[in-house]
Amino acid sequence: MVSNATRTPHLGTMAKKKRILVVDDHAPTRALVRTILEGEKYESFEIVEAATGTDCLKAMDKKGPFDLILLDVNLPDMDGYSVCRALRTVEEKVPIVFVTAKGDMKDYAAGRAAGADSYLVKPIARASLRSIVGLFTSMERSSRKGKGEAELTEK
Repeated sequence: MVSNATRTPHLGTMAKKKRILVVDDHAPTRALVRTILEGEKYESFEIVEAATGTDCLKAMDKKGPFDLILLDVNLPDMDGYSVCRALRTVEEKVPIVFVTAKGDMKDYAAGRAAGADSYLVKPIARASLRSIVGLFTSMERSSRKGKGEAELTEK
């Protein structure tokens, strides 16, 4: 049996909005992510934006919890890896995906070591963003194992 809160809008009921924190100092990037996600037909998202690491941590504290955090590595006040580690001290279950221009394997490894779950390289492809957001907002994290390893179970 499917509850009304989990049905998609095309079935005649309103789906529960997934809450996503988008952290990037580049306003056009935040706007692009918002536009792509708000254009989704079968999912409904509430987007909260932050332009700095400090704003991200404040948003997590005051506006959380979130279903997903999309986090840039290059922020004006601190690097995204530090923000990710700080987030993990207060919330270990929220999926964190780095969205950054840094695409080398060493950057990916640094993101995983900091506690991120995945990595999306800019420029952002609509299909890639939709796919990764769909994956991480449709799975429930039951636990975290080791550095960045999580057991995912379908909701």
